[in-house]
Amino acid sequence: MIKKIYIKLINILVINVIKILIFLKKKIRRIRKIEFEYFSKKYTLYSDKYFFILFGKDKYVSRETFVNGPNDYHLFKKSKIILNRKIKYLIDVGANIGTFCIPPIKDGMVDECIAIEPVKRAYDILNTNIILNDVGKKIITYDCVISNNKSEDLLLSFNKNNYGDNKFKVNSNKKSSFNKKDKFQILKLNYFIKRFDLKHLLIKIDVQGFEDKVLISGSKFISKKVPLIVEFDFDFLKNKKSKRIVKLLKKNYNYLSILDNKDPKKENIENFENFFNKTEKSLEHFNCLI
Repeated sequence: MIKKIYIKLINILVINVIKILIFLKKKIRRIRKIEFEYFSKKYTLYSDKYFFILFGKDKYVSRETFVNGPNDYHLFKKSKIILNRKIKYLIDVGANIGTFCIPPIKDGMVDECIAIEPVKRAYDILNTNIILNDVGKKIITYDCVISNNKSEDLLLSFNKNNYGDNKFKVNSNKKSSFNKKDKFQILKLNYFIKRFDLKHLLIKIDVQGFEDKVLISGSKFISKKVPLIVEFDFDFLKNKKSKRIVKLLKKNYNYLSILDNKDPKKENIENFENFFNKTEKSLEHFNCLI
């Protein structure tokens, strides 16, 4: 009898301790959010197992990383569970400051990575973060744009509050308001087809509305059924090339999973277009594993 009472008291104590820890964790996150909002410096540092130089004025990737840890590492973790296979290699298209590709390399979950980031301010910080985390021998960086047309004249626009929302556009108007200061090297994703064993490769694509060009340029990877993590813009289906891409995806893949869901499930890729209607539209994009 005394033993049962003792066990019950221990269980109550453990439950209360867990509740207190959860409460404190939420409080700490709120404090860190407020702390980030009052940064006046151009850069700040995140250091908690991983090390990241962050942009002090970036209200998305940098802020989320400062508050909750590497911004999109959860996309890799969820994908690995769904795929249920060994992932040895990554190609990170739109790597930004490295919050997706650096953690799995540092944690020993991935052996090698190609990280592609064409925007200079992000590319420079990406390389700094790679050095800070001592993974320079395992990550090769490229400061190029991935597209299906290597002769395009590209323009770049910046979002002052979201440093991950840098958008490229094909220049069709000389009077465009986009920044034409820099010339960008353009490569097709297929350029990297022989770099890794495709059976153990995962490709992540986060390119702010440039998904169609990246996917078309990676047709060889798609034909080999290499898993893709893609952040889709909700306007994707309005693009002229979308039908071609959807047809290509349906031909080579069986399912997709919405990674933004708390518990993503495998869903029939034949319903691909439907996800642009039923997915929560409080955000401008949604992430899925194909």
